[in-house]
Amino acid sequence: MTGTLTIVGVGPGRPELITPAASRVIAAATDLIGYGPYLDRVATSSPGQVRHASDNRVELDRARHALTLASEGRQVAVVSGGDPGVFAMAAAVFEAVETGPLAWREL
Repeated sequence: MTGTLTIVGVGPGRPELITPAASRVIAAATDLIGYGPYLDRVATSSPGQVRHASDNRVELDRARHALTLASEGRQVAVVSGGDPGVFAMAAAVFEAVETGPLAWREL
């Protein structure tokens, strides 16, 4: 089974300013993972889509959870505020891959 993990930024502005590319990723995801207030900014757009909200200080745990879901064949969107490279979610995902079990490295 092949899953995907996409890190997506929802920007600093109003929800209607989220880019079309980010909106497509969010709509196609089976699972949305992110800090609760960031997930609140995006609409659930597909039946059965699951939200995994967490606190803002557990980025590495969030990243590991996202990688696990993707390894199970899920289509995962890690939702970040603003630019995910600046706001650390991209770094957290790469750190989780680097330090995680071998199964994550095979994604």
